[in-house]
Amino acid sequence: MKLEMEGFKKLTSVEKALQILRGVLEKQEKKDTEVLPLTESLGRVCGEDIYAPFDIPSFDRSAVDGYAVIAEDTFSASPSNPIELKIVGSLMPGDGPGSLKIDKGEAVEVATGAPLPINANAVIMAEDAKIVESGLIEVYKQVHPFQNVSRKGEDFKIGELVVRRGTRIKPWHIGALASLNISHVKVFSKPRIGILSTGSELVELGSELKPGKIVNSSKIMLKALINSCGGEPVDLGIVEDDVESILERIEDGLRSCDALITTGGTSIGRRDLVPEAVNLIGRVLVHGLAIRPGKPTGFGLVKDKLVFMLSGFPVAALIGFNLFVKPT
Repeated sequence: MKLEMEGFKKLTSVEKALQILRGVLEKQEKKDTEVLPLTESLGRVCGEDIYAPFDIPSFDRSAVDGYAVIAEDTFSASPSNPIELKIVGSLMPGDGPGSLKIDKGEAVEVATGAPLPINANAVIMAEDAKIVESGLIEVYKQVHPFQNVSRKGEDFKIGELVVRRGTRIKPWHIGALASLNISHVKVFSKPRIGILSTGSELVELGSELKPGKIVNSSKIMLKALINSCGGEPVDLGIVEDDVESILERIEDGLRSCDALITTGGTSIGRRDLVPEAVNLIGRVLVHGLAIRPGKPTGFGLVKDKLVFMLSGFPVAALIGFNLFVKPT
């Protein structure tokens, strides 16, 4: 039954309202998914846990330019007591791991990103060694095992969780997945969120502003907000202040939308009819919050789909959206 002008009989705290909303969301079915090229997945919500199919790096590689060595060969090296090593080859990024081997007293020249030769377990930085004659270097600084080495699996180990289901995909996720040669990802389909504006005083953006009319700026803002959150806004137009018209438009909108937002008509005046309409075809769960602006905000369920009842005032509508509609 519609509330009269005396005021809200009970206000709900934001914390309690969020608790009720989470309870509803936990019971709702999970959304459909689709598979997209990785390059088109920015901003979408990952639809499954993604695990590393192999180690990154997939081999031990040099983290600096210098000389791959057996660390134990350098333990006595110092500027006053350099040790001499024989250069037996060179490796560059792209060369195959295991293509060269060193033994005690030997070194291989390596560039940053090059694989380590077999038996090597450290890299002397180029500035800590000097070529003294053809095929020989002097080393002036000791290195400990795996110093200046990017170890196999250092970034990702095979089977490690890379992107968790429900994560909004950011550029760094795309970079990580690309390094793992993952070209396509499963994402949740964009939720279709209907926007139904109530109020006989509203006109569309760009229309003639006759006396007493105002531009429906809240709808324009909400469209942008939904897009920024990865949803698909569906414009359900403007409906006059009439209970039957409002409930019919809500029912029609929910046939093609996953959830619906109404703006305006949520307070307690004679023309604030949205809560009454929702109760006639569903159930209002929360109406009236202990916040300002945004006191008339609420939400309910119609045929197991959420209907968010936001204020017609843009600032209050923004607060209601950020509190209850925007994914966290």
